[in-house]
Amino acid sequence: MKPVAEWQQVTPTLFVWSDYNPDCKTDCASTAVLTPEGLVLIDPFRLEPGAFEELTAIRPVAGIVLTNGNHDRDALSEQQRLNVPLRTADSVRDGDILFGSLRAISLPGGGTNETAYLAGEALIVGDALINLDGLAILPDKYCEDPKELRRSLGKLAEVDFEILCFAHGLPITQGAKARVLGLI
Repeated sequence: MKPVAEWQQVTPTLFVWSDYNPDCKTDCASTAVLTPEGLVLIDPFRLEPGAFEELTAIRPVAGIVLTNGNHDRDALSEQQRLNVPLRTADSVRDGDILFGSLRAISLPGGGTNETAYLAGEALIVGDALINLDGLAILPDKYCEDPKELRRSLGKLAEVDFEILCFAHGLPITQGAKARVLGLI
């Protein structure tokens, strides 16, 4: 995937960028979250140098986090280039707190080691939920266990969030939890 030219600020601590990925034939998105330790890139693919410099002028990158085993994207090359920790989905457990404020929420049944991250009022998901042609659960053909994914999404009823960011699709910036609860 070619580097993306710009990012959008969703809140003072939440940033997203997206583009069409011809390899997987769908829109892909990356998120950056400002944590006490610095910016954390979630499921990153590369920004163009000017856009990256603009983003990191806010705070340097403290680390990289993946939401599942299918989202390597540019994570390894960015980790090596930036010399920051990389937390893969298989190294994170439900309830772990990463970089001082990202709470891991395991969502088994989606992609390999599917994990969402709560950052303040924002929930960042990998493949469990998508927002391409409207909010949807990952289609069964891409799930490790579709029934288990639907059960694990029920955990989100106990999580407080207003904003939802995706690995595939644009963020929902208001009323996200109510929309998710209506879906599941």
